[in-house]
Amino acid sequence: MRTPILVILSISALMVSCNKSADINEEENETKDPVTILLTPAQTQVVTSGNINSIKLFSDIATEELAAGKSANTIISPLSLYIALGMLWNGADGSTKEEIQKFLSLEGVSEDEVNLFFKKMIESLPVTDPKVKLSIANSIWHNKSLLVYDNFKKKNSDFFYSSIESLDFASPLSVGIINKWCSGKTNGIIDKIIDQINPEEVMFLINALYFKAPWKTPFKPSETVSAPFYTTAGPAVSAQMMSLSGTFRFFESTGFKALTLPYGNGAFSMVLILPQAGKRVTEVASELKEPATWVSVLGNITESKVYVKIPKFKFEYKVELDSYLKKLGVTKSFNPAEANFTKIANVGAQKLYITRVLQKAAIEVNEEGSEAAAVTAIGVGVTSAPVMKEFIADRPFIFAIIENSTGTVLFIGKVENPALGK
Repeated sequence: MRTPILVILSISALMVSCNKSADINEEENETKDPVTILLTPAQTQVVTSGNINSIKLFSDIATEELAAGKSANTIISPLSLYIALGMLWNGADGSTKEEIQKFLSLEGVSEDEVNLFFKKMIESLPVTDPKVKLSIANSIWHNKSLLVYDNFKKKNSDFFYSSIESLDFASPLSVGIINKWCSGKTNGIIDKIIDQINPEEVMFLINALYFKAPWKTPFKPSETVSAPFYTTAGPAVSAQMMSLSGTFRFFESTGFKALTLPYGNGAFSMVLILPQAGKRVTEVASELKEPATWVSVLGNITESKVYVKIPKFKFEYKVELDSYLKKLGVTKSFNPAEANFTKIANVGAQKLYITRVLQKAAIEVNEEGSEAAAVTAIGVGVTSAPVMKEFIADRPFIFAIIENSTGTVLFIGKVENPALGK
């Protein structure tokens, strides 16, 4: 009987925002404008389609949790997932390769163009804002007995800057070595992605994404107060609510309000999406996964004078993405009878396929940040200030971290209860 050989795809993602960055030379960085990432029309379409997939993935997770009676804070990193799948894609062939390419919205793009797209994003994202610390690290770990093809190694090394390490998977030390790498690449926040290596498992492909940024306009700690936050189910909880008034990009529809809070020099932003009273996060998420809605939010958002009130929050979230990926069309990769990863390694008559896709992410949002551009929030209104709009997030809301020149979604999640996870 044919013995299956399994590939486990693990993704570790980390986002920590709004903490002070003492190691940043503020004087040197004050005058630097955001770096625009120039994409071809095809690459722009890839990002646009990828963002819609991101929202669909998030929406499916939120909907399933609601149906299961859960009320959890969630965060996923679409970018981290896509990079790890991109590495795996280099070892796929036939219809397996095509379905991953379709999920990544890279249909009709040559193999070299796919790899060059990921290389461009890996190289460009970390240098768009010197005030933001963004690191993207990739690694491939394989059992020492697995005969990995040199071409697979070379593509992932050349285009994804991935390290490739051989380990004795039978040794109990291997789990610790892999987890130590994850911890080191995420500043100690994600200290563990796997608990064990099963006997049949032969490879891990891992992406670690770390992001740390100061607000462009910081919140004042003296204005943070305890106030009620009204959860979807159950009584209100006490939350530390931060407040700020200024000119921000704002959008409002019958279903939700959207607000953009920039980081650093403005290359990255947090987009906050607050359902209108009586609407649930899952309803809004369902609206957002329609391509025209998300594009409309980012395209129609305009500068307004806004009073902002949002909670401090800190939590981590771990999810197994298998079922969600299958729902979005990645099915053959998980099926040992159909998966075709023959470009990864020489395994004879045996088969390689994915058994699970793991992601663990963490986020912290608070008042702190760079004071260099605080003047941005100072009033417009000496004589005829516009009517002050309000964005008071005292109920569950969605957040996304994006790179502004391309619109790439690094992280997306929801806050159901800011008191959880602290």
